[in-house]
Parts: sequence; C-alpha cells; structure tokens
Amino acid sequence: MTKSVGNVTFMGVPKTLHTVDEVLGAAAKLDLDNVLVLSECADGALVFLTTDMTLASANWLLDRMKFLLLAPELHQRKT
Repeated sequence: MTKSVGNVTFMGVPKTLHTVDEVLGAAAKLDLDNVLVLSECADGALVFLTTDMTLASANWLLDRMKFLLLAPELHQRKT
C-alpha cells in the first residue's frame, strides 16, 4: 500500500520487524536504491552505513525520516 502526501509517497511495510535479517530482507524485497542503516552498538558506538550516495542525499533521507517520526499520522495505514 502506498500513500501520497504532497509530492512524497510512503510505502506500507510491516510496522515492526524483530530481527536484523527481517529488516534487511524487507529492504532487499523493496529493491531500494538509497539505503541508510543506523544503529548503536552495545558499547554506545554509533554505526552509520549507506549505499553509494552523497552526504547531501543521506542528510535528506534523515530529514524525511525525522519528519515521519514527528508526524506519524502521515505514515499510518488505512484499515
């Protein structure tokens, strides 16, 4: 399911994935072009992995994700 808001389209995927394999498997099935992986190790070290994209593109994706975190109603599925 997709939902468009302005010129942004959101894809419906499971809201919660429980393992790294599930997260990466969902990303692979969606055939994503630009991918960011953000994580934190047990010792508090941050992990930031990306596909081949510019710093500006990575920052743009992070800004869009922050928008979704602050406005979750724009990303809810209709039932």
